[in-house]
Amino acid sequence: LLTLTMVITTEARSALANLTIPAATISSDPLVALIAAISPPYQTNVNIVKKGGSLTLIIGPDTLTHRNAILRSLCGNGLHNALDSQGSSPLLFLGGHSASSFAGSSAISALAIAGITSWMSVASSIHDGSTDDVSTLIVQLNGYFVTRGFVVPSAAPTLADLDLYLAIVTKVAGDELESM
Repeated sequence: LLTLTMVITTEARSALANLTIPAATISSDPLVALIAAISPPYQTNVNIVKKGGSLTLIIGPDTLTHRNAILRSLCGNGLHNALDSQGSSPLLFLGGHSASSFAGSSAISALAIAGITSWMSVASSIHDGSTDDVSTLIVQLNGYFVTRGFVVPSAAPTLADLDLYLAIVTKVAGDELESM
């Protein structure tokens, strides 16, 4: 069995993490594609597997296979907060909370990270659910956003905001969204 692998970044020996992504995932999951594209090349070796394979992140002795855990790890402590600190990225994918929760054990940051995890689970359930479920969620979100700008306390959109948005717009057409 021949597996074709395309390496996007630097040599594997220079990376802290090895990310393997099936080509089908790159084309169907814009958030995975975005995070893979902007992950620091000296920290992340990205391999796109054209046939077969599964989404996998290897960091040291640990192997992650769950999409949401992989995304949070790439944005946070797994790669030394490379995508969640000022100046490293145009967005703070974990709202700037991973660095502070790692260093100072802030209760607010711990709750924000837990919120990101929860909202990403909601986004996963949208991918697996029906359009009716999305309609109900959108009504609930309209009430939720009366007093908030983003799904977790943050000055800018987080990984959870992007994941939730992309899950909704891939499930519901634009005309339907306007009528909800």
